[in-house]
Amino acid sequence: MLSRPTSLLIALTLAPHLACADPSGTDTDTAAATDTAVTTTLTTAPDPSGSTSTSSESDTDAQEPTDSDSATDSTTGSATDSTTDTDDPPEDPEQNTPPLYPGGRVHSPLTPFVQESLASIRALAPAAPADLFIKVGASSTVSPHTLHCFAGAPDLDLYEPTLGPTLDFFRAGEAPGSTPFDRKTLAAEVGRTAGWAITGDPSPLDQEYAAIHPDGPSLALIHYGANDMQMAVTYAAALPGYYRNMSALLDTLIDRGVVPVVFGLSRRQDSPAADLWVQTYNAVARGLAQARLIPFIDLHHALEGLPNYGVSGDGLHLSAAPQGACELTPDGLQYGYNVRNLIALAALDRLRAALVDGHPVLGEAHDFLQGEGTVDAPLEIPRLPFADARSTTDAPSLDFDVYSGCDALADESGPENIYRLVLDQPTELRAVVLDHPGVDVDLHLLDDTATEAGCLARGDRLVSRTLPAGTYFFSVDTYVDGQGNEFSGEYTFVVLACEPGDLECY
Repeated sequence: MLSRPTSLLIALTLAPHLACADPSGTDTDTAAATDTAVTTTLTTAPDPSGSTSTSSESDTDAQEPTDSDSATDSTTGSATDSTTDTDDPPEDPEQNTPPLYPGGRVHSPLTPFVQESLASIRALAPAAPADLFIKVGASSTVSPHTLHCFAGAPDLDLYEPTLGPTLDFFRAGEAPGSTPFDRKTLAAEVGRTAGWAITGDPSPLDQEYAAIHPDGPSLALIHYGANDMQMAVTYAAALPGYYRNMSALLDTLIDRGVVPVVFGLSRRQDSPAADLWVQTYNAVARGLAQARLIPFIDLHHALEGLPNYGVSGDGLHLSAAPQGACELTPDGLQYGYNVRNLIALAALDRLRAALVDGHPVLGEAHDFLQGEGTVDAPLEIPRLPFADARSTTDAPSLDFDVYSGCDALADESGPENIYRLVLDQPTELRAVVLDHPGVDVDLHLLDDTATEAGCLARGDRLVSRTLPAGTYFFSVDTYVDGQGNEFSGEYTFVVLACEPGDLECY
């Protein structure tokens, strides 16, 4: 039997430090708040430590795999070995499917399927140094509180045995004139958006890629959204631009063999109106990462139990401990930048174990998408928040043309994908569909009849409603113009519970 590597065991633990800041628990309560609205949920609850879904990964000390770990040992390579012992557990097919990235956890699932996908990205640029990463973002990335202090002598406290080797590994990375932690990146500036990073010839991203090493870096830490939210009259109107720019940024890096790590947004204490939309932007960022099988870090969730949610007096940027933002002591981890640095180092640790050390991933509990996309076999939404990326070009359903229940006249006779959501309590929710130029898919909310006459609401991109408990369907359908041209193509669809007090969802 394979034992779990130490570097995977520590993926991240915020307990016992953050448990003091949030007596209710930063993980299980948040998950319960969203999962109770959905009848079909994950069979394994998120880990209350705040990061992973298996209990063994929330400990700071190495230990033997739990029963759930043992059940997935066969996915680490023995399935392809013709000499596999017949006494070994059977292969778990769920570990060989793309996972959904749920809320209620800091790190997105790291499964054998994800590990294989990450390795395929790195194989595109095998000469890139494994110990080099770049930082891409705006003011929080520029801040000297973000990672810089890891270049010195930080106090990792309880995390030294597990995260210390990873810190040493990346600190040895030869970034020009510095380490990757304290290098002044060319791909981050105060007030910038994801679009800025990829604009120009060369773009800021191009410049940093070329400057860090002739063969580029192996990883990129990405953090955008707060400024992107401000790029239109409304936060809803700014969302498509954020989606398209982030898509292009991530795809550019992946095409170069760089694994992006996407950080979500923290709370916007500077603007109550903006704060209501933070989780929608996070849901889109999570969906972008899930579609590409790259890591997503839920910063919002990680900071939820801290005083003032880990945000400083300006309401926007994070707080830092007086003794330094890389002090991972119980006192230090009451501050936002300190927790952000901890989870960033934990993310690097997970990737080092999976991609550099070659440790087989034993699998983390996760959900995966079931269904075909038709009314008879809809794609099931197991929990909120939910994200899915696919295309209507080859969608299996052609049942809907004109949604009469919504008094719509638009020709939606192109192919559609059908999703089902079962709510066990009244829920205020927001559903968003985002596409790219040349694609025009529309979003329709249907009642339990799943018919055109049962249309409750529709939108080009957005539907926000308060729904009673019951069964509902979403149709992501292809628009057809007057000349019979179908505008099918790729899209990202997200559904989430609205924030309390969001009047747009009533």
